[in-house]
Amino acid sequence: MSSFALRVLLPGLALLAVPAMSLAADELVLPPSSIDPVARRFVLDAARPLDATAFEAVDPERLAATIADLLRVPSASCREGPIAAAANELLSRVAGPMGAKVRIDDVPARAAALPEEKRAEVYCDRGRTAPTSGNVIAFIPGDPVLPSWNLSFHLDTNQLVYEGFRRDGDRFLPPPKSPLGADDKAGLAIIAEILTVIRDRDIAHGDIRVVGLVAEEDSAAGAQLVDGEDFHGDIVVSVDGGDPEEIGRAAPTMYKGWVTIRTQTSHPAEVHAKKTVSACAVGARFLHEAGFRPEAYPPGHPAVVLHSYFTSCGIDDRRLTPKGEPAAEYQYNSISPFWTAAWQMRNLEGAAKAQDMVDGIAATLKRVCDEAAAGRTPVQCEIAGHRAPELTGYVVEESAPALRWLEAGYGRTGGAPNVTAEQFGGFNGNYIKERFGEEMLLLGTGGDGAHTNEETLSVQGMARVTRGLLAAMQESWRYVLKP
Repeated sequence: MSSFALRVLLPGLALLAVPAMSLAADELVLPPSSIDPVARRFVLDAARPLDATAFEAVDPERLAATIADLLRVPSASCREGPIAAAANELLSRVAGPMGAKVRIDDVPARAAALPEEKRAEVYCDRGRTAPTSGNVIAFIPGDPVLPSWNLSFHLDTNQLVYEGFRRDGDRFLPPPKSPLGADDKAGLAIIAEILTVIRDRDIAHGDIRVVGLVAEEDSAAGAQLVDGEDFHGDIVVSVDGGDPEEIGRAAPTMYKGWVTIRTQTSHPAEVHAKKTVSACAVGARFLHEAGFRPEAYPPGHPAVVLHSYFTSCGIDDRRLTPKGEPAAEYQYNSISPFWTAAWQMRNLEGAAKAQDMVDGIAATLKRVCDEAAAGRTPVQCEIAGHRAPELTGYVVEESAPALRWLEAGYGRTGGAPNVTAEQFGGFNGNYIKERFGEEMLLLGTGGDGAHTNEETLSVQGMARVTRGLLAAMQESWRYVLKP
């Protein structure tokens, strides 16, 4: 979930020739927000020294050793106790000499104190499992006249096992039949390396906050319950992406829910006499006509991902999977009377178009079911979760000052990044936007194939992001708070 936020930059922003490419502006103003109610005005101090070679101290092999240790630590969503403890220890060891205060917050207690109807929104496994660990929060005090940074990542992964991974040259490879877990342990490794270089090079810095959020892969309990003060920062970055050259400037509007189709059952030989309807066949027709495609992009909508991530058909005996999904069973030789699918749409075309699309999906379901039932036995169809978005997205303007600042840091360390609005992940950013009003950008990590058994991680990719982000932080510390 995931981010870089600057609220206002006054005119005059330009890339100037200092010892290396740098972002410079005479003055920038960060007006009040729900997190920081006091406006802050910064002015460029061109005389401040810039350690233009600090990024060269980033050590890829140190990064590799850190990620190898982290990949061995259990990190299931809502059960992040082991990885939270490991992150606490790592950040304390790296940043302790800088005066860091590291703690784990009280997300479990906050979740338990919610009214029952609200708990379902933050519990994992479709509202059945309470989070067992809090978020990891670190505060490294710095010079109060320099801009402060907030660096975030998420603690949980989709790993099924925590051993058997291996390194092949530049890349870490997953064990058989399990995601690697680089999403988002690589984010923690990158942040730890940045802090190590700042410490070892004795780089003058503003306040730095690090936030490791729980349950991002499930309910986003960490982002929903984190304190606003813990997300305080003049500049907010989340390291939770893939391509190390990519900066995502959009967060999708997301709808999700269930579709269920119920008919009557019969022996196949009696289909014509009883005029029964196969629920599985109706479901397959609905998916096709509603725009679900193998590549997940509906026709004519390249900025939308529409997919079904769970389907089941057969006899409806109301049995549930451990995650609470309806799991129909086949029984004897009969026409299946039950079909269900979990569906999700991630839309980067804006909230209004997203609503139009989900309304169209619901209308398509009704039409397909009415046509299937014409002259035959009844077909009951229901769609859930489409009346309001689970997450409302946003797109950061391409000309936003935040993007230009980050581009300066990346440019100084390896060339211009790929700034894109075609980034469909990073859902912690949606919640932080909703709660605190911050529009956030998503940085890559060097990972590829997240959430799959083919997930890999590039060591040099991690190093690339570390150098670029570190340089961007240094650029900001050429500014001082105006009295």
